[in-house]
Amino acid sequence: MKTTTLEHKGYVAVATFDDATGDYDGSVVNSGAYGIVVFEGLQRRDLQREFEISIDEYLNSCEEDGVEPLPPEPLGEFLSERLHLRLDETLLGRVQQAARDSDQSLDCWVAQALERSLAAETPTPEV
Repeated sequence: MKTTTLEHKGYVAVATFDDATGDYDGSVVNSGAYGIVVFEGLQRRDLQREFEISIDEYLNSCEEDGVEPLPPEPLGEFLSERLHLRLDETLLGRVQQAARDSDQSLDCWVAQALERSLAAETPTPEV
């Protein structure tokens, strides 16, 4: 799997090559629970330009609407170790749809699902 990390104005995105479509799909990973920008490019060299355009459009839209943009979160937790999962097509499709339905990046949605699963399984320490 080919992935690349991009940065613009403090926002960080990860783009992954999709063998099925033959292009790169990217999303911001440090915008909290909400995926503020998604973008795609047919060539790796197009990604930075497409990402910058998407971030600039997001920021301009917020300004026009009088809304504070979601600020980029600190990078530390987003540039941690990678986890590669092999999922069957049906499960992968369900996970991708769930992430889209919740307006989150795939990485963010999976991380939150893992957090919820661990919280449900881990007993709360008694005080």
